[in-house]
Amino acid sequence: MNSRERVFATVAGEAVDRRAFFLNLSLYGARLTNCPLRHYYADATAYADGQTAVREAFQPDLLISPFVFTALGEAFGSRVRYLEEQAPNLVEPAALTVQSFLDLAVPDLDANPRLLYIREAIRLLASRFKGEVPIVGALPAPMDLAPLVMGVEAWLEVLLFDEEGARRILDRCTEFCIRWGNALLADGATLLALTADFSNSTLVPERVLPGLTLPALANTTGGLKAPVILHGGGCRLGHQLSQFKRLPNVLGFALDSRDSLAEARAALGPGHVLLGNLDGPNLHRCSPVEVEELCRRILEDRAEDPRFILASSCADLALATPVETIQAVVESVRTFLQVSR
Repeated sequence: MNSRERVFATVAGEAVDRRAFFLNLSLYGARLTNCPLRHYYADATAYADGQTAVREAFQPDLLISPFVFTALGEAFGSRVRYLEEQAPNLVEPAALTVQSFLDLAVPDLDANPRLLYIREAIRLLASRFKGEVPIVGALPAPMDLAPLVMGVEAWLEVLLFDEEGARRILDRCTEFCIRWGNALLADGATLLALTADFSNSTLVPERVLPGLTLPALANTTGGLKAPVILHGGGCRLGHQLSQFKRLPNVLGFALDSRDSLAEARAALGPGHVLLGNLDGPNLHRCSPVEVEELCRRILEDRAEDPRFILASSCADLALATPVETIQAVVESVRTFLQVSR
């Protein structure tokens, strides 16, 4: 059973030869290929080589497109700073007001160099791993695209105090996100991981969800041409699963490390896939022995759950994560299933 067969069997709730697992090693490929991040996040071949190295080193069951949402901000005109140890950061947004946002030209999916970088990386990965490894296309939801163009503070001010302005921005972002997500699917992404940060009541007030962010999220998932994994970003999802499970075209949920998998399954029922719940960005702080114990506890908790994928949550694993620590996750999956047969 190869990774594609294993993942699709998990989605269907069928028997697998071992538990599928996924780690967000988008950034980590640069370490394995000794590639400077400025080049890694600009050259599609360099990125694809990094993910190929990830696959060869750790054999994860899914690979991910460039996890560099700031590239979308750049496509709209925002300016970023490239860093030595992390993905680029937004430093100068393209717009600070509703009108200046609406005056921006929507980037051409077939011509903008920052968008073409991501699209070509997916094409390369899909070509190299066709029929073997599913490729996840990382996609911000409309309410998470807006701060990449405006900055977090300006977007929050609009979201909280200008309902009509927020709706106009969300309409523009929703249209773009649907087109962008479907372009990634056409390029070879198997499914999409859609963030939900600014639809989360731990980040924004509950009052803005029903009339603004949740409708935009529903319109987006409904407009995409493949199933979606809703990703919590840096927020917990468990407390809102009763709302999120009603969204169209959502295959499953990538939960935060602080979420309870058992409670999530109870809230969702048996049909959705659950992914989680290793703390990806902080995994480097754990020893291999601690990682093995954590993985064992998670796998034992989900031993009777056929629709579960062991996965990291939040952002990328840090470049500082020792290879041995990541290998401990791999060995935990293999050892657990060997013991469980």
